[in-house]
Amino acid sequence: MINYIKSFSETLNYFFFNKISSENLIFSLKIDTNSIKYFLELKNTIDQNNFMWNGDWDIKKINISQYRHYSPSYNSMYQIYKEDKNYSECEEYKIKAKLILNGKKTARGKSLSELNDYFKSLDELKTSLDKFGYKSQLELKNNNKKNDEIGVVIDRNSEIIKLEDKFGGTHRFALCKLLEIKQITVSVKAIHKSLLEKNDIKKIMTIKNKDYITTLLKNRIKIRN
Repeated sequence: MINYIKSFSETLNYFFFNKISSENLIFSLKIDTNSIKYFLELKNTIDQNNFMWNGDWDIKKINISQYRHYSPSYNSMYQIYKEDKNYSECEEYKIKAKLILNGKKTARGKSLSELNDYFKSLDELKTSLDKFGYKSQLELKNNNKKNDEIGVVIDRNSEIIKLEDKFGGTHRFALCKLLEIKQITVSVKAIHKSLLEKNDIKKIMTIKNKDYITTLLKNRIKIRN
């Protein structure tokens, strides 16, 4: 009965709001790091809880070479590990420290001490990536974080687009670029609606076999891992 109600709710969401919940549809792919050639500004993203993004959001993608000018998180990795700045002088640290001093919380820490610890921990992340390459959350046995890879979306032409921030993995992505790591794991957070046929959407809403649906989605976006 619970499954029926959930399925009925998902059907209503699709027909009335053009939404398919991303909760059980996000999946991972191993890809070449340099296959990510574009990113999407946060302001141009659609509903984070919707796996099917309609409209022209993907034509607003920006070349990845410009990413440093838009993302303090990405830029700061270059400032610290390429330009040899102290972490306290990087763009992201200054922004987060200002928020904390103004009594606000940040995802990097609730105090300057926690913020410092976080940025110091990036040295360990860099060392691990340099030594072992990119390891997925499943490879690291972090099963409860299986969707916390480098967040991407897939556009109407099956182009893999990095999400600016807030979707996971920006520091890891930057470090992999700096270290010239050839292969990474990404979490596909959403795909363009045009990649799916009506029958695909019906299957997604009615078939509860995760492996089957993941294979269907991979076939539709024409990306192999």
